[in-house]
Amino acid sequence: MQDWIHNYLTPEELGQVKNEIDKVEQATSGQIRLSVREKRSLWEKLYKPHELAVKDFEKLGIANTKHKTGVLIFIIFGEHYYDILADEGINEKINDRVWLSIEEKIKEEFPKESYINGILHIIDKVGELLKREFPHTAEDTDELPDEVVVQ
Repeated sequence: MQDWIHNYLTPEELGQVKNEIDKVEQATSGQIRLSVREKRSLWEKLYKPHELAVKDFEKLGIANTKHKTGVLIFIIFGEHYYDILADEGINEKINDRVWLSIEEKIKEEFPKESYINGILHIIDKVGELLKREFPHTAEDTDELPDEVVVQ
């Protein structure tokens, strides 16, 4: 794991995030991944942050979930960039205004360096949407790892 992450999240907080994702996924057929960077690398600066989020969405297999119910929470800490990408199954039911309203909390918490509160809030709010629109069924499996992707 990259050492820089501990400037933003402690090992305990990373564990909290993993546990919260796991808890949410037990109540929904949706899958959540959190991918974080401190900053864009030299080659990544060729891309806009949103383009990097889309690349992570594909690379991490979020687009390959059985019911098309994957969600990526993407953060570049050093650039104060946040993005939530949802697969087509979710986007059919939840519009962009909802995602933007969820991001408001992270915009409040990050300037105060309360990173864990902002991230847990987003996971919980995404979880509420997924539970309502995509409740857990007996055939659901945990398709994606719950660990935070630190790049």
